[in-house]
Amino acid sequence: LGVFKLLMTGIAVFTVDVYGRRPLLLTGVAGMVISLLILGTVHNPISSVVALLLYVGCYQVSFGPVSWLLVGEIFPLAVRSSAIALASFANFGSNFLVSLVLPTLQGVLGVSNTYIAFALIGMLAVGVIYYTVPETKGKSLEEIEQMFK
Repeated sequence: LGVFKLLMTGIAVFTVDVYGRRPLLLTGVAGMVISLLILGTVHNPISSVVALLLYVGCYQVSFGPVSWLLVGEIFPLAVRSSAIALASFANFGSNFLVSLVLPTLQGVLGVSNTYIAFALIGMLAVGVIYYTVPETKGKSLEEIEQMFK
């Protein structure tokens, strides 16, 4: 699994400046949603393994590297270091909350419905990315800062 994750991250590194940040995020998160829907509805071991690999692969070419890249690009220089620190805190804080709540959520909803719930959150994420995340491919930090003025 570690080699697979490394391979997929390498694909992201080599394609992010070819295809752009938005397309990688949109297709990657959409792939994550599809894999979560498969995990929530198909109950066969081979499909589950394929869906898990699809999820991991899509994450490694989208949210994994691209979110950190965007965080370093979109904030103005005057607040960049503080904003990156806040974004990092929000990222790791939300990861902590998900791992804290997940056992309870699975107990209440069941495993399948938990996957479906996360797929719905993923659908919301696709919408938010589509409407709010600008494309920064090929732009200097100064040009990106001007996009927000």
